[in-house]
Amino acid sequence: SKPGKRKLEWNDDMERAVLQQMRVVDRDAAFQRELGVGGAAALSLGDDDRRRVAVSEVDAGGFELNGDVFVPSAIACLSHSAFLWRARTPADVTVDTLRLFTVVHPRPEIVVLGLGSRGPRQRLEAVERFLKAEGIALEQMDTANAVHTFNILNDEKRTVGGAFLTLEPRGADEYADPYADRCAWA
Repeated sequence: SKPGKRKLEWNDDMERAVLQQMRVVDRDAAFQRELGVGGAAALSLGDDDRRRVAVSEVDAGGFELNGDVFVPSAIACLSHSAFLWRARTPADVTVDTLRLFTVVHPRPEIVVLGLGSRGPRQRLEAVERFLKAEGIALEQMDTANAVHTFNILNDEKRTVGGAFLTLEPRGADEYADPYADRCAWA
């Protein structure tokens, strides 16, 4: 089913809980930056087909995953995993920010790219050429339709990837973790 666009209620306690769930020890930040991701979300679910990633809600500021985790950020998804994605606007979507899809196994056969509420103003030809050379098809559209397409393909057990910008772009400071200085990183 197509995700709704209802306004999700959000408060500081919920944000604190989600940020804690998404925290990972940043042992190789340079590698994560290279891949365009900012940390694993709470949905590294293994290969159990009953726990495939599904984007259940799309909101102006983020995504609800599998009906129970709200991620207030752009996300990159594989069949069983979701990641924070550092892209914020269509201009941030580059070969480098989509490199994640070329280094995972199995590689997705298709990447569905959601470029915000309006979708692509122009095709991202360099990204398309790069992924095609890697044997990966790319579909570019608005985020709501991209999420719907990803959910259908993933539900069909296709090897699919998705990268979704929030419906409305957010500033860099809105992604800052206000609780990061309270963490004791191992």
